[in-house]
Order: sequence, then structure tokens, then C-alpha cells
Amino acid sequence: MSMVTYIGLNSTVQRCEYVTDNEVDIDYVFSEAENRNTIREKHFSTPYVYEIAEKGEPIWQLTEYHKVHSPHNYQKSKKTFQYLCDLLMDLLSPGDYCELYVCYLGEENEEQENDCTVHLDNLDIDLLHIDEKMLIRIER
Repeated sequence: MSMVTYIGLNSTVQRCEYVTDNEVDIDYVFSEAENRNTIREKHFSTPYVYEIAEKGEPIWQLTEYHKVHSPHNYQKSKKTFQYLCDLLMDLLSPGDYCELYVCYLGEENEEQENDCTVHLDNLDIDLLHIDEKMLIRIER
């Protein structure tokens, strides 16, 4: 099974359908339309659902477990999340937001287990932990 990082946006974006040098891209990687529709209906308030394609360590490794047992990968995941935040600063207008949800492909219909809200303008990545089945609202 593959772990999927979904992103919900309030506007459409140009999908990155080709290999790039970007650390983070927005595209459809593993999911089918049915998976994305389930995420939109069950977890997101945003109308457009994509996936985050990461070149480095995936952001879902920003967990307490990885912080303790794999600090090197945890640090690389923090770097990947910072790349995502930089991309979102360009995509989101002030006052806008997006949503992230991480789960295994095929588990989109399961209940979310946690949620949090972070603000791009005063983000402290050291305080953020991304767990599976966690809804993260990122506001600008």
C-alpha cells in the first residue's frame, strides 16, 4: 500500500504532470478520481483535491516516532514541509487556506483521528507533527 498526501485547495492549480527539479509538486500520483472524491466529501471543505508529490522525505514522517528513532529523516521531512510552505505562499492569497490529509491509499473513507490548524505567517515546524489520518488546515 502507498501512503498518500492529499491537498485540498479553493482554486484549481496547474498540475505538474512531468518530472521536475522541484522538491514538491502538485499532481495525481497514486490516487484515482474516486479516492479524491471520497477525500473531498468526507474530510475537506475545499473543492479541488490533488496530491503532493515529494522528491525528498515525505512530510508524513514528521512524527514523534521519526523525531526519536530516525532524526535524520525527520530533519529531511521538515525541509520538505518547508518547500511545501514556500509553494503555498505563492499559491494562496492572504486569507485563503488549504487542507492536507495523509492516509494509506484505499483508507480515504476511514474516520480522521486528529486535526490542527497552522498559519504560514508564523509557522514553527518544530511544533508540528503530522500523523496518519490527520486533517491539517494551513492558513495564509
